[in-house]
Amino acid sequence: MLPKWHILFGAIFSLIWSWLFPITIFQASLIFLSSILIDFDHYMLGVIRNKILNLKKLYFWHKNLSKNHKPIMHIFHSIEFILFIAILSYYIHFFLFILIGMLFHSILDMFDIIYNRKQTCREFSLIRYLFLKEKYPEKYF
Repeated sequence: MLPKWHILFGAIFSLIWSWLFPITIFQASLIFLSSILIDFDHYMLGVIRNKILNLKKLYFWHKNLSKNHKPIMHIFHSIEFILFIAILSYYIHFFLFILIGMLFHSILDMFDIIYNRKQTCREFSLIRYLFLKEKYPEKYF
């Protein structure tokens, strides 16, 4: 999903949360920011892989990846990272709002993949990615 849609839907979602539940502006801001900043892993991957800091060039590189490209691991989108944030949110209330934003972002991504019938090379599990990387090194980086 394009960043502009994550920004728009994240803003609407965080406003709805602030109307429905007794949360502070700071907590609503955490939901909003985490629903967008989860995509920082796309930028990190592009910088590490291509040694390019230009956000626009990295965006087009990522957008033009073929469905047959080697699997890509976006660490912040992984099930394991989201579970880690969920565990932290149990102990530190601050992380609950980050978790809500991340889950909303992930749901939007899944909806986009299903609705638009997108073929994707994204891997959603870090454990699976690491296991298959060792088993099939020619298909992974």
